[in-house]
Amino acid sequence: MGSELAQKLTSSDSVWKSIQNVLKEYINIRSFNTWFAPIELVNLDDKTIELKVPNRFFCEWIDNHYAKILNSSIVQVLGEPRKIKYHIKNSTVPESPYVATDLQPSANRNDNLHRMDVTVPKVHSPFYTRINERYTFENFIVGDGNNFAYAAARAVANSPGRTNYNPLIIYGGTGLGKTHLIQAIGNYALMQYPPTKVFYTSSETFTSHFINAIQQNRISEFSAYYRSCDILLLDDIHFFSNKGKTQEEFFHTFNDLHQNGKQIVLTSDRPINELEALEERLISRFKWGLIVDIQPPDFETRLAILRKKCDESDLDIPGDVLEYLAANLVENVRELEGALTKIMAQVTFTAAEPTLDLARKIVNEIGRPDKRMLTIEDIVEYTASVFQVSSDHLRAKTRKKDIVRARQVAMYLAKRLTDHSLITIGLHFGGRDHSTVIHGINTIEKQIQQNRELRQQIESMVKHLEYQK
Repeated sequence: MGSELAQKLTSSDSVWKSIQNVLKEYINIRSFNTWFAPIELVNLDDKTIELKVPNRFFCEWIDNHYAKILNSSIVQVLGEPRKIKYHIKNSTVPESPYVATDLQPSANRNDNLHRMDVTVPKVHSPFYTRINERYTFENFIVGDGNNFAYAAARAVANSPGRTNYNPLIIYGGTGLGKTHLIQAIGNYALMQYPPTKVFYTSSETFTSHFINAIQQNRISEFSAYYRSCDILLLDDIHFFSNKGKTQEEFFHTFNDLHQNGKQIVLTSDRPINELEALEERLISRFKWGLIVDIQPPDFETRLAILRKKCDESDLDIPGDVLEYLAANLVENVRELEGALTKIMAQVTFTAAEPTLDLARKIVNEIGRPDKRMLTIEDIVEYTASVFQVSSDHLRAKTRKKDIVRARQVAMYLAKRLTDHSLITIGLHFGGRDHSTVIHGINTIEKQIQQNRELRQQIESMVKHLEYQK
């Protein structure tokens, strides 16, 4: 009996180490060491994997930020999903199911383990896809402005890598459906051919991954990962402009995938020939396939989009209200849907009537983008997500090196992108005085002069925040 138990524990440890090795492919080493290295495997059976974590915050953070990666890694190693149960070390909270909205411990303090159950979502493929399952061909509204792009995307999805449309490049303005279409390709392929390795990401994220790989001396792993795709869906290739080393890496990735019959789908906000500071050898390869554009939808298509969204939400919005929105929001589908969402929210939560007056008010607000000012809190939340730390940590007294760097970057961005005083900025970071804010800003200004990767990262963040603004 003793030898069987020892063998079982040894086997379980081996499985967990294999899962950890897969996790290392998906996240940077700092995040892995913080969140996954301290975890111990408690038990493993046909239905469940039980993990012991240092504290309750681990449960919440992993569930909110790494659940899909962890589930995908488990499937990749074990071949099928498992229900995850978390145990908290040295906890005085009873061993009852954890409720995320109730953080108060029970009065019963007899047990020393607290458990949180997480149901594993359905996984179509063991490869980590990053695809939004809501983006499908079925809910994409086709009109004169996008029917060619739609037909090309369907052809690629039906026979990935086996058509003349490789690469397929879709270009057009913001909010016209490019991201929806390329993710629809991935979702369709995963549904029809489950073993397919589909990976969706933005060029900004590709660049960030590449920089991290350089810093961690893991270029070979980075290259192997991206080149193992069957379908690579890459958004916003215009972001590669002026990034020489990233362009070179993507050039070799492109060649490897194309030569092996793998499908490549790209999007851009402008025609390929208008992409500035992009190497000619990349441009020439992009022209090997099919380049299609998406134009702003006509009135009938805009109206169909609104009606489809109403049907999905099971809400009855008067026809004249939908027609008013369709007639006045003409350039951007995302803006159009956003206006309808605001009306739906008013109707659902305040019992307001969906009238023309309400529609006019919302269209008027959208027509004045300066109404939505970028706030320091926006910057704090976004910086925290980029540096993979809690926004509360940026306001806390902690002096951990990675949190100090993130805090100083947030202060720098707050000064650069808002009109707030140093005193006001300091108040948003745990009540720090203006001299601390000045020190943080000066530190980042000095570092971006010396550190090209940091400079590129911050410029990328600035572009993102200015777009949000």
